[in-house]
Amino acid sequence: MRHFRRCPDLPSWKRLETVDCLFMAATKSLTESARRFYRSYRSGKIRIGHSLVKGFLGLWLGREQDVCLRSGLKLRLDLSKKNQAGIFWYDGDADVPLVWAIRELVPVGGVFIDCGANCGLMGLLACQYRHAQVVFIEPHPRLASSIATNICLNQFESRAELIETAASDTSGEVTFYEDPTGDDGTHSIHADWGAGKKRVLGKVRCETLKEILQRKQLSHIDFLKIDAEGNDLAVLRGLGEYLQPSFTRLLYVEMVRDRGPICSLLASSGYTGFASAPRRGREYVQLQRKSDQGSRVCYFRPLGDGLVSGQNSLWCGKDSSVAAYLMALSAAAKNA
Repeated sequence: MRHFRRCPDLPSWKRLETVDCLFMAATKSLTESARRFYRSYRSGKIRIGHSLVKGFLGLWLGREQDVCLRSGLKLRLDLSKKNQAGIFWYDGDADVPLVWAIRELVPVGGVFIDCGANCGLMGLLACQYRHAQVVFIEPHPRLASSIATNICLNQFESRAELIETAASDTSGEVTFYEDPTGDDGTHSIHADWGAGKKRVLGKVRCETLKEILQRKQLSHIDFLKIDAEGNDLAVLRGLGEYLQPSFTRLLYVEMVRDRGPICSLLASSGYTGFASAPRRGREYVQLQRKSDQGSRVCYFRPLGDGLVSGQNSLWCGKDSSVAAYLMALSAAAKNA
């Protein structure tokens, strides 16, 4: 007969620590299971009830979540905020064409400026995928704090810098308006931006990109992403003489407002434009799978090809190799 010695009782603090670790592990497992289930359901054959499923699963999850995306990027997300909840449920697929452009077009070790960075997803992906030097520009204090946290979570401190400011065509202080519903995609320096009534958050610092570039002593920008919630035209004007393909090589600009003036300004500065064709979420999933398998896919087509206001646009030098590459992808997609 075998005899087993009884393990000595653990001290109370150790028992509490063990219980806490087990609880955290169970919570993390629940979180990842919920995310995997929703993504599988969304990508499956059933095309209805996605919001209901997501709402039901969300009842079992805490508001603040630390997640690791399938790319390996770590994020701390607030599920009460629409944009961050989308990142959580869609595993970082917040803007699939932009993610493709970052992976395909940003040179390794290049300079990436994330203007209107929100929680920092795109700039962080540029750090991760392309080892880029990234400057985050974000005026909202809470979102700026979120960016700082996510930089630290991924240990990108040596390659990332956060500037808490609004970007425009003038400097000084401006009134900043916040969406009270929790939609982080509609905070703006314009009171009339987005749906619903805004509340005044307070005054925030405002700078031009020209001033930031001169202070940073940057020799060029490989990729400039602008998502300034209705202030995109002013941000472009604030570049001054740096708005030329020899310095700012690629731009990704939101064109919900001022589409005509934005197109005119960029075309007159030597750029040619492409826009992401509108697609359903399922179509993006299929394109992603093809891209991950090594196939060439087309997310962008030349501007003017049946495009409507509100679509995001990608701009590069008229005679650049990037323009030739995007044209070739577009032509191949049409002939397929």
